[in-house]
Amino acid sequence: MGGSRVIYKKFFSGLAVIVALGMTGSAAYFIQTSPTLPTYSDVKQRHQSSDLYIVDHEGRLLHQWRKNKDHRIFQWMSLEQISPILIAEVLKSEDRDFYSHSGVSLKALLASLYQRSFKDSSRGGSTITMQLLKLISRDRATYTGFLGKLRQVVLGFKIEKTWTKKEILEAYLNLIPLRGEHQGVSSSSWALFQKPPTTVTLKEAVAMAVLIRSPNASVPEWQKRACWQEPTLCSEFSTFITELSLKRGLAESANKALHLAQRLSPQFTSGEIRTTLRADVQTYAQEVVKSQILNLQSQNVHDAAVLVIENATGNVWAYVGGSGISEKKYVDGVQAYRQAGSTLKPFLYATAFEKGLLTPDSWIEDSAVDIVFASGVYKPQNHDKQFYGWVQVKTALGSSLNVPAVKVFKLLNDESFWGHLQALGFRNLKEPEHYGPALALGVADITLEDLTQAYRTLANNGIYTGLRFTTSTTPSEARQVFSLKAAQSVSYILAQNENRSLGFGLDSALSAPEVSVKTGTSKDMRDNWCVGFNSRFTVGVWVGNFSGEPMWNVMGVTGAAPIWKNIMEFLDRNYPSPRSLQKMELVEVASPQKYPQARIVYPQDGMIMALDPAIPRSHQKMPLLAEGPHPDKLQWKINGKRVGGNHSILWTPESGRHTFELYQNQKLAQKVEVLVK
Repeated sequence: MGGSRVIYKKFFSGLAVIVALGMTGSAAYFIQTSPTLPTYSDVKQRHQSSDLYIVDHEGRLLHQWRKNKDHRIFQWMSLEQISPILIAEVLKSEDRDFYSHSGVSLKALLASLYQRSFKDSSRGGSTITMQLLKLISRDRATYTGFLGKLRQVVLGFKIEKTWTKKEILEAYLNLIPLRGEHQGVSSSSWALFQKPPTTVTLKEAVAMAVLIRSPNASVPEWQKRACWQEPTLCSEFSTFITELSLKRGLAESANKALHLAQRLSPQFTSGEIRTTLRADVQTYAQEVVKSQILNLQSQNVHDAAVLVIENATGNVWAYVGGSGISEKKYVDGVQAYRQAGSTLKPFLYATAFEKGLLTPDSWIEDSAVDIVFASGVYKPQNHDKQFYGWVQVKTALGSSLNVPAVKVFKLLNDESFWGHLQALGFRNLKEPEHYGPALALGVADITLEDLTQAYRTLANNGIYTGLRFTTSTTPSEARQVFSLKAAQSVSYILAQNENRSLGFGLDSALSAPEVSVKTGTSKDMRDNWCVGFNSRFTVGVWVGNFSGEPMWNVMGVTGAAPIWKNIMEFLDRNYPSPRSLQKMELVEVASPQKYPQARIVYPQDGMIMALDPAIPRSHQKMPLLAEGPHPDKLQWKINGKRVGGNHSILWTPESGRHTFELYQNQKLAQKVEVLVK
């Protein structure tokens, strides 16, 4: 023991000499061999949080997403954001004379020497200022050992000449390592107490402050230190600190935009990301989704997603990628590929309007049809297995009839529908031959994001622009996908409740004023969709199971539509649209034909067909198909010669160019030309 005392006396003697040198400004050697001291601004600027902070357009925190797995450190906090109680307890534990010394406390050094020499204590004599030197150094080995301690003393005086006391204390509280992987009082407060250091109590402040000297102290040692610090609370520390020691991991300070944080994470390393989200809309959308999925769980429904977009700007106001109660927490339903169902029909009809083949008031026959493929025959049916005869196009689209949609696809007789889907931004579409006419019924896999964007294009009169998820995103260039007339015609059809009455009745979840809306349900009820818009917002909703399991008797109008309607009503109450959809100027929409016009369904004008030399000529037939009222009054002419039959006949093709004419009530309704090779 005597030898140890001699060593400590020599050590203290050296410290006393250096303190004297530092106070007189004569410690040139240690200053010259010491690293350059950074400024307060330098330290604050290079401070990098381990997390991304997803905030809404006004800076309100929505979500915290961890990027750095090595340690946990949060955003820099000003001294004013930290509880005065916590500050007082840290000073009490680490540096009671902080505001009276000039960087080095001779009193603390003496106390440390005494404790080490006579009481076998490891108590240090470093002030908060001296401890900070290690925290801001890029090479902490500079301050180890005997010479390192002397250098700490000298630079402790120096840093106090360039930094204010407030800056020193603020930096210290943001950088000090605490329990486990946590660094700084903010990260530690959330880990221990699930709240920011702004609101800690005295008991919590003591428990945190005493960890600074020994961050990974055992529970008994932690309790003992807390009792030394605040004896009046000693009886409470036993249970309290035991409970704190059992906490595992960090309770996130915010968890309201998981999937958007996950999406943006690869683009940013740390810090704050200001998004275009609105906190109130995001929160409400999450609540509505969770409530609806809880109601549908008995029907085997577990997942859902919502996207809310402001039409004019492309700003995303809500991004809900999951139900919040699903086992598949990290699957993003906004970006997941699912079968489209009937949601693509508006773009099919818009294509037909664009090409002048149909108007909303044209008539089309909803009747059984067989479509022949090399691999078999395709027989489209409506979801209720019924046929409704002659209906107007606006009714066929509004009531989502399948057979008329397939007939419109055949009427197009080209790849224009598929081309428009590509122009609308639908990604990963296969070649059109892969789908055939079934593309009209939505067999393609799409994302909620692409689908909602496509409907927003209709809301913007056929003009497509990109989305903005962050306020720093540069708006993309606009492109015209559909003409004003085609886009407004479809929008108007989807806004009229009477157009939906055949398929959904007059009192469904789609019955909302001044909005255009469409639902869809994929094969075997694996996916529900509801997408619609008013003049200000487009809202898209998907409901289903990420596992791919079918739902039990859940259609779009009962699954996704209630979520959509609640969100639209919330938006209308809080962010009313500036104008009514009903007042849109439409061209040739409100001028119904008194009688439907007959038309040739097959063949199409300009078609080229080739005879098969392997099949006898007499066995090769080409159907002539027509649609129109009173089929018994339809008549065909081939190359000017009247032939038998009415709306459909089989013709034996011959090489050459041929003209086919269809007459209705002895008046020419349509003429097409076909080349047979």
